[in-house]
Amino acid sequence: MAYPSWKEEMKVCRHASHVFRLSLTLSGVYAWITTNYLLGKIGSPEDTSTAAIFDLGGGSTQIVFQPTFPSNGGGMPEHLSPGDHKYALNFGGRNFDLYQHSHLGYGLMEARRSIHKLLAETQMKEGGEDWAKKPIVNPCIIPGMSREVTVKIGEDEAKLNMTGPSEPSMPQCRFLAETILQKDKECGLTPCSFNGVHQPSLARTFAKEDVYIISYFFDRARPLGMPDSFTLREMTETAAKVCGGEGSWDVFRSIDGAIPELLDRPEYCLDLSFMLVLLHTGYDMPLDREVKIAKKIKGNELGWCLGASLPLLDQGNGGWQCRITSKDEA
Repeated sequence: MAYPSWKEEMKVCRHASHVFRLSLTLSGVYAWITTNYLLGKIGSPEDTSTAAIFDLGGGSTQIVFQPTFPSNGGGMPEHLSPGDHKYALNFGGRNFDLYQHSHLGYGLMEARRSIHKLLAETQMKEGGEDWAKKPIVNPCIIPGMSREVTVKIGEDEAKLNMTGPSEPSMPQCRFLAETILQKDKECGLTPCSFNGVHQPSLARTFAKEDVYIISYFFDRARPLGMPDSFTLREMTETAAKVCGGEGSWDVFRSIDGAIPELLDRPEYCLDLSFMLVLLHTGYDMPLDREVKIAKKIKGNELGWCLGASLPLLDQGNGGWQCRITSKDEA
């Protein structure tokens, strides 16, 4: 499969706003294509293992990976069950059966709103008529810091003061994050991740392959000096230091820009706690599982655009066709 130069590919990407009507479902698949193509894992008939993509946006989070189902008994299926979660892709002379899902409402900004709302509803039940005028102790806010937030309850909106606790409370913050995941929600097709969504077990179908966590995962981990590759346990240790407050931040003073970043984000503890709960509790990734963060690979930005354009440049084998939309139709 002969691909054009990067300049030609970027022309396709710049034109994408007139060509693609990007759906959240496919954005994860496109990001998977982008990442694996830049890593050299796809694009040729060679049967190489592929990397998983965990993309955390503001409003949703996407997971895409190529599960394997060894024929070794034990009740395991031998293939990916049919359904909306299955995406069949032909690319570069290879066929891929991908698991993909976009969890709407579980992006980072939506997670913040959900946790704030959960606390507000508790305070409303217990705080009397003037509940909204009182500061709300939020275990996800860094101790010694506060944040004014707007919470919508029913048809009304309330401006509330979320105040960090007197002592670090990371376990309680994680409890709130686990609550909004609805891990125990009824699921029609097992195994499941969270909020009643089917997902093959990562431990059994994707145990050793590379896992890339991108977008907000990168944006929160990199400023704190997290390396290109680390375990969830190491991420937990870093989150504990952040949630401990300024008295626990001496390690970050050696990282250029880390302290101003922390001082500017009272919800940094919330962000890291939600990310950990999402990966460990939501997706069932072991704490010793290694993950990788990246914003670019080989100098090229990760994201949906390149992944959307590459199959179109090889329409005979790419797995889908582009519907050109005229300006009048857009």
